[in-house]
Amino acid sequence: MISEEALLVTGMDQMNEVENTEKQRGQKHLGKWKKPTLTQIFLTVFLLGIAVFWVGTIVQSFTSFESRVSSRIDLEDISSIEVIRSLPETTDEVTVTVTDPAEIASIMNAFADVKLMSSYGSHDFTRNYWISIFVDGHPRFGITLDDQKYIYINDSNRNDKYSSGSFKIINHYDIQSIDRLFD
Repeated sequence: MISEEALLVTGMDQMNEVENTEKQRGQKHLGKWKKPTLTQIFLTVFLLGIAVFWVGTIVQSFTSFESRVSSRIDLEDISSIEVIRSLPETTDEVTVTVTDPAEIASIMNAFADVKLMSSYGSHDFTRNYWISIFVDGHPRFGITLDDQKYIYINDSNRNDKYSSGSFKIINHYDIQSIDRLFD
């Protein structure tokens, strides 16, 4: 007869053997790549799509006066610039029309480095300017400038999503180029 002690040792050996076999199986699978499920693939593609859309939206929200206006016309083709100043505390509007080519160039150069970010216009301003840029005697660009902070640009020659837009001015703009017209 087999002693109880021998049975106990044999049972322990069998348990250790089972544990060792499971450990070996686990180690074999650690180095292997599991195939992704259809759900994981769909989720990954979906999240990548959202990330690309988000980055694209952010990139498109930044622009410049140069790309929205100056690059679409030649400075020599501008026949005049009409500026209407409106102050919220008065109902009076003052209109100035600039036809001198040097003065037109000065106004356009003041806007040349203006950087813009898509935004809604401001309703809280101290000065508001409506600027019309005439090309060959016809209005081409309508621009509304609220202080030094917000600008709305409309290109009457375009019929796409870039024909108009509201922007926040994100760098310094010297509004004196417009203000001095009213002195």
